[in-house]
Amino acid sequence: MFDEKTVAILKVRAKIIDAARCWLNQNGYIEVQGPVIIPAVGDLPSSFEVKYFDKKAYLSQGLQPYANAFVANLGKIFTIAPAFRAEKLRNRRHLTEYWRIQVAQQGGFDSIISVQEGLIAHICGTLSAEIAEVLKCLNRSADDLERVQAPFPKLTYDDAIDLLQKDGFKIWWGQTIDWEMERNLSLRFNQPFLITKFPVGAETFFYKSDPEQPELTLSVDMLAPEGFGELGSGAQMITEKGVMSEKMIEENIAPDDQLWYLNFMCANSLSQSGFALGLERLVRWVCHLADIREAVAFPRTYQDLFP
Repeated sequence: MFDEKTVAILKVRAKIIDAARCWLNQNGYIEVQGPVIIPAVGDLPSSFEVKYFDKKAYLSQGLQPYANAFVANLGKIFTIAPAFRAEKLRNRRHLTEYWRIQVAQQGGFDSIISVQEGLIAHICGTLSAEIAEVLKCLNRSADDLERVQAPFPKLTYDDAIDLLQKDGFKIWWGQTIDWEMERNLSLRFNQPFLITKFPVGAETFFYKSDPEQPELTLSVDMLAPEGFGELGSGAQMITEKGVMSEKMIEENIAPDDQLWYLNFMCANSLSQSGFALGLERLVRWVCHLADIREAVAFPRTYQDLFP
């Protein structure tokens, strides 16, 4: 049997999903479903490799590249679906099996930022208005969520590096902002905020470069306040087949692996942007949970095969 706290968390989780669907439907997005088993694209160390009869495949970590086909035909789409991470992480912030709210649409970088802000503000407003008593059971005031309003505070990657260096962190331009650094930044805010334009690198492989600063990408991370860190990330995607093919060659991705992926890329002129939010991360912040395993009824982690 679930205890009272777990029941309250599950009600919050359900309301988050309901509010997300409501906002996306009202704003013209069409819900789609993509494959969970996908062909290999190079050597993906954080993806689960599975045997698909006599072929190698992976468990999905998101809707790409199928989002390209959906967006080309439907314009604005979303999915709420599971994803899988093969990294052997032992901490309070990662699950092996987790859920994502993923959104993609025709359009550029700025538009996807405003969509993220609108979606999160709507979710928080719905929670504060409709389940204030449930939140109270979790020691979360509805007022905390009611004050979440767009537009959100924004930092560039360069701004974030400057702030972290001033706070004594040993980080240099081009390095990843790790969990402790995210926590430091998020303690400065009382509502979600954004970090934009990360450098070109392995984590931004599929992202379009900033035309004015080619060493940067048109990318964005959303972080929760109060020390909870990253909620999700987004970007304007590369849609030029030639550019993507060159990047795959640079990464030594085999031609057979390139072909199926590139087939989902449509006309070069079709701009596409999107983002994904971690559902359990959002639940963890909203419910003020110490451990992300509390954000789902049956958590699956590196250590827990039988939750």
